[in-house]
Amino acid sequence: MAQQGSLYQDHGSWFVRYWETVENEDGTPSRKNPAHRLASVKDFPKKSDVIPLKNQFMDRLNRIGFDPGSGVTLVDFVVNTFLPACERRLTGAGLKCYRDTWNCHLKSRAGGLRLRDVRPMHIQNILNSIEDEHGTKLAHGTYKTMKVTLSAIFTEARNLGVYDGANPTTGVRIPKGKKHGRKRLAYSLDEILRHLGLFTSDPIIVPQPLPRKRKTTRITRRRTGIKAEVYVAGISASQMRAIIGVTAFAALRKGEIRGLWWDDDRGEVLAICRSVWNSTLKSTKTEEDVDEPGLVPVIRPLRLLLDAIRPEMAAGFMFPNRCGGALDLDNIADRILKPVFEANGMQWKGWQAYRRGLATNLKELGVEDTTIQCILRHEDVSTTQRFYIKTVPRVAQEAMRVLEEKIACTAVVQQTAVN
Repeated sequence: MAQQGSLYQDHGSWFVRYWETVENEDGTPSRKNPAHRLASVKDFPKKSDVIPLKNQFMDRLNRIGFDPGSGVTLVDFVVNTFLPACERRLTGAGLKCYRDTWNCHLKSRAGGLRLRDVRPMHIQNILNSIEDEHGTKLAHGTYKTMKVTLSAIFTEARNLGVYDGANPTTGVRIPKGKKHGRKRLAYSLDEILRHLGLFTSDPIIVPQPLPRKRKTTRITRRRTGIKAEVYVAGISASQMRAIIGVTAFAALRKGEIRGLWWDDDRGEVLAICRSVWNSTLKSTKTEEDVDEPGLVPVIRPLRLLLDAIRPEMAAGFMFPNRCGGALDLDNIADRILKPVFEANGMQWKGWQAYRRGLATNLKELGVEDTTIQCILRHEDVSTTQRFYIKTVPRVAQEAMRVLEEKIACTAVVQQTAVN
């Protein structure tokens, strides 16, 4: 039933009082009579001046309703409604992004805000307070993710009818932050070949103790004469080379490498049908699946690397762990690649550096951007150009040398040299 609200003046301000039903901690409903401040008497001295504000406020409440759900706080709505809805609809990194952004940055600053009362000024105050605390320690993209998360929260609230009006994140200024978070590094072709050269024979000896205690085959100084304690990796050199090859020469994402089955190897191409995030099997980032897989050409060097590890009865995951599940590539990086690279004076730049490396190497060879986009399976070529193709200093110097040769013999330059 629609309410008109009771307008009154108190302590130099105009208030409107109304009735609503709230839910107690034990789940039982109860009726309360809260008041909402509309404006100061100084700004609106006459009662007739403030009545339009009262009517506007009550119209919004009448559209939302006065049941327990309509008066929920922002924190309760996110914890009890928004995040559970995300768990049903999303998987993997998308869900983790929303949950971590809320828990790490937004939850502590949203306390006391009632969902239906949030306005753009409240969103701006939240972002400003985070900027005051962290400043340029956080990247601009991190602040942008906070705004996207808040926008998703209020989109869900509007769809459920517990928030009325435009999304309050519209027009909110995003703090500047630093330009980039983690550096977007890429491996050159020479670096990739050196990586493959590190794993030429079995067993793989890692010159560093394990990060945590685990039963492994250890070789001590007394037996080997090596100064530092080392251990034998539980993966063969040929498997290690194949993993690097698939990442560097097929530009697969980390989850797609983990999700490869031997059935996906179709000779001249790899069919990208699935991705594995942690222990969750799902479709790929670009929604490729068994019915409509992404196809990546297999070049001759990669073909040789894959054939070297193909079992006689090839089935299941291409890169399995000891239990037959998907191999944990982060574990491989921490336990094998990082210490081996460090011992040989090389830098570990992350799995994505191989993917960026392929884009950069193809660009250096004169391949069109749209072709590189097709190989990396990006939906938009601007993503390939902005985040994956890196201009190396050598290429820039060569371009300037060509320019120098072009203008060196012109009359203007020669006249300048004479003068």
